[in-house]
Amino acid sequence: MPSLAFLVALIAQILLKAAGLGSDHPLRVLGTPLIGAAVVFFGMRPYPMRGRLRLALMVALGLFLLAWLT
Repeated sequence: MPSLAFLVALIAQILLKAAGLGSDHPLRVLGTPLIGAAVVFFGMRPYPMRGRLRLALMVALGLFLLAWLT
């Protein structure tokens, strides 16, 4: 599931870049990590809420760092 979240966020990042948004635009920096976190959180419904939140936060932080560095 985290790999799918990364793929979805990466596609969103590419589409936002193609739309002309710069790498420092808030939608690219904050939006893509939130998209990835939402994919993980809602995609792992059978797991307990605490575990889903923790994994979603880790995915969001990783994607935020990736968006910030690129």
